[in-house]
Amino acid sequence: MIDHSGGSHGKYLSWANWTVGLAGKDVVEIGGCSPVAQIRRFSPRSWMCINLDPMAVEAFNRDASQQQCAAFVAVAQDAAKLEVSSRFSVAYSINAFEHIADLRTTLDRVQQSLIPGGVLFTVFGPIWSADIGHHLSIPTDQGPLGMFDGILQPWEHLTSTPAQICERIEPRLGAKTARRVIEYVFNYPDLNRLTESDYASILRASDLRPILVFRHKSRQRPPEGCASRTRELLWLLKKGPASSWDKASAALRFTVGFASTRLNNH
Repeated sequence: MIDHSGGSHGKYLSWANWTVGLAGKDVVEIGGCSPVAQIRRFSPRSWMCINLDPMAVEAFNRDASQQQCAAFVAVAQDAAKLEVSSRFSVAYSINAFEHIADLRTTLDRVQQSLIPGGVLFTVFGPIWSADIGHHLSIPTDQGPLGMFDGILQPWEHLTSTPAQICERIEPRLGAKTARRVIEYVFNYPDLNRLTESDYASILRASDLRPILVFRHKSRQRPPEGCASRTRELLWLLKKGPASSWDKASAALRFTVGFASTRLNNH
């Protein structure tokens, strides 16, 4: 489901637009800054980004000024400290919920910031309990190493100790790089290491009501324990009751939007 190439903003925005509509809406983006030019294509009334990355915030505000988008603004802020104003129609978040440390509080803040009937559209992952949930991404003298490079075996970050992994990869990578891999996988602070069951518990405790919950799954069979086939999750949540019509119509709209982006990429 998720394209980690970095060129997927238009796809995700299109999915959200098909599913919940962005035109004329006041939108808060949680944990990211989508490109201003891409956002403008969908004609929201206003767009506020909440992002901890000051460089991304600065770049967004500069682009918004250059493109004369006065209603577009980014703020360097922890999403769990989002100011509650109950003025947004849509909360939008892409590939952030696996990084947010206090997701329970963040969902509570989002819920309070939405108008009645407002919705949260989020796609995120890979989550920690997935086969590549370790998110490995480090530079080395031989080039970058990433989560799709097969350095760790599927679910190995869940089934083996750091010492066991280090012993296995050191002959191939060398001691220095092996130690860097272990440090990133087990100590990198910008990863909340929530499992699929953790997310399910957080969702049940939230005052936001599920309309859609989709799972993108690995084709491989996971080991026993906290591992899961689910790599990424899509949530569409509503402030207020979620009717059967809400669920059926949203599923149809998302399916059409998903299909349209796939057709446009071929």
